[in-house]
Amino acid sequence: MPPSMYGISWQREDLRSATKAGRSGSRTHYFIIQSSASYRALETGRKRRGKKAWKRLGRKKVFEAREGKTVYMELFQDTVQTPKGGTLSYTHYRSSDVVIVVPFLDKKTLVMIKQYRYPLGKVLLEFPAGHVEKGESPLATAKRELREETGYRAKKVEHVYDYHPSVSKSRQVVHVFAAAGLAGGRADHDSTEDIDVEIVKVDSLRDMIREQKVENAGTLIAYLLCCSGIKKINGNGK
Repeated sequence: MPPSMYGISWQREDLRSATKAGRSGSRTHYFIIQSSASYRALETGRKRRGKKAWKRLGRKKVFEAREGKTVYMELFQDTVQTPKGGTLSYTHYRSSDVVIVVPFLDKKTLVMIKQYRYPLGKVLLEFPAGHVEKGESPLATAKRELREETGYRAKKVEHVYDYHPSVSKSRQVVHVFAAAGLAGGRADHDSTEDIDVEIVKVDSLRDMIREQKVENAGTLIAYLLCCSGIKKINGNGK
């Protein structure tokens, strides 16, 4: 369990993201994934720090992926004018935010999951995670995903950090939580999920990371934040 659970205070740091552009031939293509919450910055055309905002001249929605009330991804093609007067085609996504939960059975023991990842064609060891659904807070999502994927409920679920998973392409936010005071129960997986619960020692996870056996970026970042002592929480989890 991180020192966070023992009353050591910390000061939250805010992260800011930047968007980068890549060139292909003589035409510039821009690619960005945006969360619903941060998407308003582009919509309102507000000025970036010390620089003028780009102006949207037109938009075409070409794809939408949803499940129930939650829209997981929307694909747009915009025509955009830069402050220098150039016009370009801007392809971008809007995507719902994500939570990752680091569940501690005790100081030295974690609850993790193994699940198949289709794009990679293999099973990965990960922390429980999932998308924030419409009308749901990140804290509520963290509790729900922990229960659904592992069957555990937690007496304490505490926010640790927010970060942007891909600053060159994304405005999406990942919310990291630590969970403690776990009580077992029955997992409630989605029909598309095939998940195995794994009990892993913190030292064992560290060794697997050293051996490059952990490949999920969110899990690596969550380990760094919650298991290495780099961040401390104030112990006021709900």
